[in-house]
Amino acid sequence: MKHYLLFVTLFSSLSLSAQSLSSNRNHEIDSLRKKIKQQEVNEQYVKDLLSLCRLYNQRDLDSALYFADQAISMALQINDQEDLQKAYHQKGVVHYYQAEYSEALKDYFESSNIAKNLGDTSAWNVSIQNLGKAYEVQGEHERAYDYYQRGLELLNDSSSARLRALAYSNMANILFYKEQYEKSLAYHKKAISIRTKENQRNALAYSYNDIAIVYRTVGEIGQALRAYKDSYNILKKSNDQRGLTSVASNIAGLYIDMNKLDSALYYAQESYALATAIEARHELMGASSQLSNLYERKGDHKSALKYVRQSHDLYDSVFTQEKMREVALLETQVKFNEQKARNELLEEQRKAQEASMDKQLVVTISSLVISFLLIGVIMVFIKERLKQRELTKRLTAANELLQHQQSELALRNVEVKEHNELLNNLNEEKNHLIGVVAHDLRNPLTSALTLSQLLEVELEGDNQDCAKGVKNALLRMNEMITRILDVKAIEAGHMNLNMSSFDIDEVVENVVENCEHTAEKKGIHIIQKLKPVTVFADPNGVRQVLDNLLSNAIKFSPKDEKIEVEVKVCSEEQASVIIKDNGPGISKTDMKRMFGKFQRLSAKPTDGESSTGLGLSIAKKFIDAMKGDIVCESEEGKGSAFIVKVPLDIKKSVAS
Repeated sequence: MKHYLLFVTLFSSLSLSAQSLSSNRNHEIDSLRKKIKQQEVNEQYVKDLLSLCRLYNQRDLDSALYFADQAISMALQINDQEDLQKAYHQKGVVHYYQAEYSEALKDYFESSNIAKNLGDTSAWNVSIQNLGKAYEVQGEHERAYDYYQRGLELLNDSSSARLRALAYSNMANILFYKEQYEKSLAYHKKAISIRTKENQRNALAYSYNDIAIVYRTVGEIGQALRAYKDSYNILKKSNDQRGLTSVASNIAGLYIDMNKLDSALYYAQESYALATAIEARHELMGASSQLSNLYERKGDHKSALKYVRQSHDLYDSVFTQEKMREVALLETQVKFNEQKARNELLEEQRKAQEASMDKQLVVTISSLVISFLLIGVIMVFIKERLKQRELTKRLTAANELLQHQQSELALRNVEVKEHNELLNNLNEEKNHLIGVVAHDLRNPLTSALTLSQLLEVELEGDNQDCAKGVKNALLRMNEMITRILDVKAIEAGHMNLNMSSFDIDEVVENVVENCEHTAEKKGIHIIQKLKPVTVFADPNGVRQVLDNLLSNAIKFSPKDEKIEVEVKVCSEEQASVIIKDNGPGISKTDMKRMFGKFQRLSAKPTDGESSTGLGLSIAKKFIDAMKGDIVCESEEGKGSAFIVKVPLDIKKSVAS
């Protein structure tokens, strides 16, 4: 009951403040509406329509959309290209706020093309930034990254500070999704510096919110909370309800991580009230989900059920309808193509029948002429015709049998196609489920790791050992999640290889150095046989593969043994890295399946180490993608040798 009263009070205060702020806007809207009724259609008329659209953006999205459409129509009528570009831009913003992302993309594309044709680089860049944002919010991060990168390339000396800060901020956000946190923080700090210097208060608030998300992800909780509060205070002063909706939700999420549920509930209710007031469906969906989670943790299952149902309904309205439209469009196109193919087939059959009829007519006339000339030939002809009819019957029967078999084959093909589509859909659902589960585990796992590290520092004796054991278990879980996400990315074709020339002996030396501490615990001595060799591959991918193979060699080697690591040139086109151990070896059965996913081999680690069963599968796919190869030579009881082959840098070899 206490939380309910708090929520009602909060919602009422937000509504009153919105009414207070909107009084000035109402006066301005009324003045503009009276003005356009008395105006002729000219450039100023279109500009007034755009002003009405921007004013309605904060209170009535349907009215904003109406005035955007009016502005487009009038700009086309008087051929005002500059205002037409702005009108499409404003329409895209309205569709974005309505979570109609497909429509927003169409509007932004129109705006971008017009700005490009006008030679207005700044307006073109703004449209490109908006295209990236529309793809980003739908989870298409690679497309978003391409647009943000293009926006950075368009920046020049004449670009405004506002546009430059926008480009840096967007690039920082997409780098966060790509888990490049240091680069993300660097771009955020550039944007904050510009917006502070230019006194762009609202934009600065959004930058504080975005950098807080990165701080929270990397475990800098204090930094994250300070940045969130700075953003919140700025938006509160300017009464930016749309921005406050997102920031309040983020603060609630941070307090949930800190297990301060009452504080989290306060901000989550504020986010929900704001999203309701401005009819922001996407934000309302997130706020409903957050309130459901909070009420469930506080034991109020009735309220939790209410908000989870609302969240699901909103999710279906935002995303499912859009996908249904896309599917309907595809189905229409498929049906059109099928009908076109049937019509072409019928036309070919008609022409073939006409040709056959003409041929039969010629044969009949020729037969009559010959019959009048030679009666004897007529008898022979009749006999031959009888034979021909018998042959035709047999041929017809054979054709009917062939057609029946073709029909059955077509049915089988349709069934096979349906089964393949079903299997592909199930595989996509499986990959999506694995990705969602793995990503959702990341946040609580990060919180648990942070707490375990704090406990390890604070506790002593046996308690400290227990905390250390918990931390190690969580690190293994984090490694497993990373491996699962690697597999998902590989299967989805999202491997972003950075192919370049580098000295592979230096990478090997670095990998050995990182693994020496683990090897020393078991008394294992790593012998290096290195020589300078330059290859052309992805250095990070090669490092990950070699680290996995050397770690496996240490896991499966008995204590006080030796491991040999050798670099050499194995052909005119390839270099190889050989990692040889004296472990238990690999059986012939395991050799056949060792590069499959989730395959645990019969050999066991010698000191109780853990294994996910994904390492060799990921290593194989990485090396294959770099046009290399990875093979294993082993006999049971005599150790194993893994040979990684990667392409030489041919240009450097020829030059030397």
